[in-house]
Amino acid sequence: MTIEKPKEFLSPEQPFEEILEKVQPMITAILSKCHIYKDFAYYRHIAAIAVWQAYKKADPTKGQFSAYIYTTVKGEILKELTKERQFQDNVTVMADDTLNRIRYGGEQVSQQEASILYEKIMGLLKEEERRLLQLFYVEGYRYEEIAKELQLSVAAVKKRRTRLINKVRRLLGP
Repeated sequence: MTIEKPKEFLSPEQPFEEILEKVQPMITAILSKCHIYKDFAYYRHIAAIAVWQAYKKADPTKGQFSAYIYTTVKGEILKELTKERQFQDNVTVMADDTLNRIRYGGEQVSQQEASILYEKIMGLLKEEERRLLQLFYVEGYRYEEIAKELQLSVAAVKKRRTRLINKVRRLLGP
């Protein structure tokens, strides 16, 4: 796939709206090259902000303006993709909120109910499982921190956490 470049000459002296309009094919090509197929409007918004940043910081003496726009937009898109990946790696999304209720101090149940549920769960688990539960759901550690604490790989921590969740679901029932 070839990168779409603006057909007309771009200059930081042109109005921003005109530049943004002319670089739309370039933005589409960057999004395609970065394999963005969901949240398309969100990433277009990120790209538009990046074009604005390039527009404000542009120095015509340092090179072609369209190339500067391209690198700025692509850099911001990649930065946002990295942040999204880190968020997905560090945040737990669960269908069953039992453990998350404990973690967040009982937003959905009272503090007393959360304490009772926590004690019930802890009484049913082995020492290693209790430690993992404590680190992840009570102390709020991330996968990397737990792996370091328990001297395991991140993959092993994720696998053990999944097993722990399944065990707690079986023990507590529906």
